[in-house]
Amino acid sequence: MFVKIYFNFSNFALLISYLAYRQAGSIYSIMKTKGSSRKWKVESYKVKNKNFTNYFINFKNFITFFLTFNFITLQTFNCSCSAQDFNWEAKLGKVEKDGFYKILLKPEITAKLKSDLSDLRIFDSLNAEVAYIPFVEKPVLYKTLFHEYKIIRKEHHADYTRLIIHNPEKKEITNITLIIQNADVRKWLKLNASHDMKEWYVLKANYYFQSIYSDNNTSEIRILNFPLSNYEYYELLVSDYFDMPINILKAGYYDLTSEKGKYSEVLKPELVQKDTLKESAVRIKFSEPQYIDQVIFNIDGPEFYFRNARLCVEKQIVEKKKTRKYFEEIQKFNLSSSSNNTINLSYFKTDEIYLFISNQDDKPLKIKSVEAYQLNHYLTALLKKNMNYRLAGGNEKMKAPVYDLKYFTDSIPKELQILEPGNPVVFNKNVTEKPKPIYLDPKFLWIVISATLLLLVIITYVMIKEMTKKKS
Repeated sequence: MFVKIYFNFSNFALLISYLAYRQAGSIYSIMKTKGSSRKWKVESYKVKNKNFTNYFINFKNFITFFLTFNFITLQTFNCSCSAQDFNWEAKLGKVEKDGFYKILLKPEITAKLKSDLSDLRIFDSLNAEVAYIPFVEKPVLYKTLFHEYKIIRKEHHADYTRLIIHNPEKKEITNITLIIQNADVRKWLKLNASHDMKEWYVLKANYYFQSIYSDNNTSEIRILNFPLSNYEYYELLVSDYFDMPINILKAGYYDLTSEKGKYSEVLKPELVQKDTLKESAVRIKFSEPQYIDQVIFNIDGPEFYFRNARLCVEKQIVEKKKTRKYFEEIQKFNLSSSSNNTINLSYFKTDEIYLFISNQDDKPLKIKSVEAYQLNHYLTALLKKNMNYRLAGGNEKMKAPVYDLKYFTDSIPKELQILEPGNPVVFNKNVTEKPKPIYLDPKFLWIVISATLLLLVIITYVMIKEMTKKKS
């Protein structure tokens, strides 16, 4: 707080000094001008009033000194503060070639960051800031994929077009998706099916097809629905009525697939379990606060068990000047011998959680170990070969950076090499620091400011008094 007050005050003093300097210069230039409109006898005035000229010259020299001193002080203080903007840093791995990379943020790093990563920066060996785009894995990623069937025969006859589509695995399907080159046409279609390409059976007849006009794409997608079937071969007949045929580019089906997100394991916590007659309490303690997305409980128990459980964090509240502790519930779930006893959280940060298990009349379960995981966090950045990079963070006052790179995500390849930084090195603030120079001592700075203002007032007063005296 003092630093902000000082520099704001110092900047104000600089402004006053500069204005005074300009004003003094104007007075001095008027005094040097012959034939002034103020009808001053300049030459005689200069001879008779050498003291005034000396006052001005001394004042000018003092202002120049003060401006220089303040500039050097500000620059020195800024340099000394820049090294203290961050609490830790982690070096990146070797960059083999120029290009985009995905930088994996390990739990040891995210534990030292704010939840939105706003206090994280990348610097190169020249100490220049490097732009990045943050990315977080999702617990489950759903993708729609197009699986193409092989068109084993494509024939154009006088009045119809014939396609034979192969379903080698004889999957049970209810539709075939056709990708058709744009055309402004209307057609009738018929779909037959066979197991051996000898005997054909009708699946759908008199299907009317009308193209959809589009200026955005060169092809359109049409889905041909039919009853559930598992034939190996499908025959598509398109009636052309002696017209030119439509161009069917592909045939296949869309499949919705899910892909689990990638996790990194948090350092294993310490466990302390206490069993009572009806309930077991397990204290789960991490070495430092961690962001947790998933917890797996490894249990030693009977062959069959099913217990109600709850996950809590310890809180405290002040009531009537007394502090009372209580447990706040995070999630309820069941521990069962028929499941893997996994619960999902949402980027929950804590260094200590409690597991309470309701045993009823059964023998208490033994929690052998607890595995905590965090969804992977990445930074996508453009890095250069033979350049050393480091991550720095831990300044809670910093705001999230705004880079132009986010507008060019379409130019970034989908498959990127992953770089993993080393363990973060925390700056030791407990080490005895070297004594600061006297010009950075707050007391000295206040003395300088006070002395400067006092001298300004004295010099201005003397100048005005001399001018008034001689003019009269």
